[in-house]
Amino acid sequence: MANILTRFINAFNPASYNINPLDAQKQFTKNLSGYIAPVQLQRLRHDIQMWREAVTEAENAWYPQRVRMQRMYIDTILSGHTLACFQKRKDLTLMRDWTFKDETGTENPELKKLLNQPWFANFIEYALEARFFGYSLISLGDLVNDQFPQLRSIRRWNISPDRLNVTQFVYSLSGAQFMEEPFCDWHVWVPTNSDTGASDCGYGLLYNVAQYEILGRNLLGNNSDAAELYGMPVRVGKTQKTSEAERGELFRALLEMGSSGAILLDAMDDLELLESKGNGQGFKIYADLEHRLESKISKLILGHADALDSTPGKLGATQGEESPAQAALTDKQTADGAFLQDVINGTLIPKLINLGFNIPEGQKFTFSNNQELTEKRKKEDANNLQTATLAYTMKQAGLEMDPAYFQQRTGIPTKHSPLPSPEGGN
Repeated sequence: MANILTRFINAFNPASYNINPLDAQKQFTKNLSGYIAPVQLQRLRHDIQMWREAVTEAENAWYPQRVRMQRMYIDTILSGHTLACFQKRKDLTLMRDWTFKDETGTENPELKKLLNQPWFANFIEYALEARFFGYSLISLGDLVNDQFPQLRSIRRWNISPDRLNVTQFVYSLSGAQFMEEPFCDWHVWVPTNSDTGASDCGYGLLYNVAQYEILGRNLLGNNSDAAELYGMPVRVGKTQKTSEAERGELFRALLEMGSSGAILLDAMDDLELLESKGNGQGFKIYADLEHRLESKISKLILGHADALDSTPGKLGATQGEESPAQAALTDKQTADGAFLQDVINGTLIPKLINLGFNIPEGQKFTFSNNQELTEKRKKEDANNLQTATLAYTMKQAGLEMDPAYFQQRTGIPTKHSPLPSPEGGN
């Protein structure tokens, strides 16, 4: 009887997931994904009203939730243009080289070799996605030979960034507190800053993108309907038949006309293919609005409307200058790099040390191919060239620039060169 009752309860609340937080501490210490009940999240068709309702739910004074917001995001990211911008933004950081340095700037190749593993690359990607979704909770999983082969990102709609817990079911209030023992040692919480102060955690870049993506998604459907209505000719059959059976036969023949369609007409029957004769340019509104929406999405994610489609170094650039689109990408790359360095140095590295990783004190993760350093060097070289040109001009005029002044302006050590000997001299 007890077994039957248990099976009945599990039909509505699976027994393996009907677990209180104390039991979860034993079973899901290293990965709270298993604490979440295997319930499918229902996807909905979104509109601008639902976009507004998502932030209303997140800003609830007493019971804030991120379910609607994250449900909206997983559809937003399916858009072809949004996904392309999303991948481009991530690739700007994922393709950069990185290293570890001590306080003197000396690199540590052994530490880089220790962490240059697939799990660490996955961690960087999951942490970077917090910039888009508002937050990421990354479970390290089991530690095997100094690696985390089961590293995962936990489902965001079961995470409450306001209560700092993972819930078994969406909209639950209580759950496993991932910032407390024993979960905190095996989970890395990556939040973002809030722009409004309504929460300790931001909403993510996709909230701003979603309104334009929703309009674009609906626009594509409307455009498809318009193409079907006005782009295809209408088949019109004329007949003097009065029998419903005969008229129905002609109607079916019209409906079934295709690439190899055929129809047999009587002498009094007529067939026309009527095309739209409208002389307006209404069809252009779809392409124009789609372009404007995609430009907004590109600006939000990549910093420039043409950052995805323009030729690097060409658009708007003059000789010796970086194009505005490329400069925008560089700015995003720099900001994302600084964000990841704070997460890795401030959160991940201390956890790895606690788990037994041999990481010397004072070692800092940093991106080695920092674009801003390259730009700084270009500007310095350009300024030094101007100073050298001035020194040459002065020399041609019979003057001489003080070597100490030249060294102070350029930072380049200088010394007097011997004058050439007169031709034929001893």
